[in-house]
Amino acid sequence: MTRFYVRGGAKWRKVYTKIERAKAAKYVCPACSKQSVVRHGIGMWQCKSCGAEFAGGAYEFSTPAGKLAQRLIYDLSKKGGVTQAEMEEIEKVFEEVEEVPSQSQSQEVNEEKV
Repeated sequence: MTRFYVRGGAKWRKVYTKIERAKAAKYVCPACSKQSVVRHGIGMWQCKSCGAEFAGGAYEFSTPAGKLAQRLIYDLSKKGGVTQAEMEEIEKVFEEVEEVPSQSQSQEVNEEKV
């Protein structure tokens, strides 16, 4: 982390370390089932064994949103629809995901405080 001259304490060092480990890790290939998928670029992953290329997260092979979308597609194709209970579960997951406020929203909040 010192190579970027980033300061700010233990929290940011831990976040940086977590990201670096996720980027360098090898993941299981969905095509050949070997643990040989490595990061090829930002959001681009490639299996060294079979040569298959995948799109994924910037630092991890699959993101929580990607896993949710994959599960939804599988359920819809398998059953032909989603039940009310499953829809409520999906809504809970989306509520848990943090939203990053846009600049206009953050400016509105700052103006209200003043």
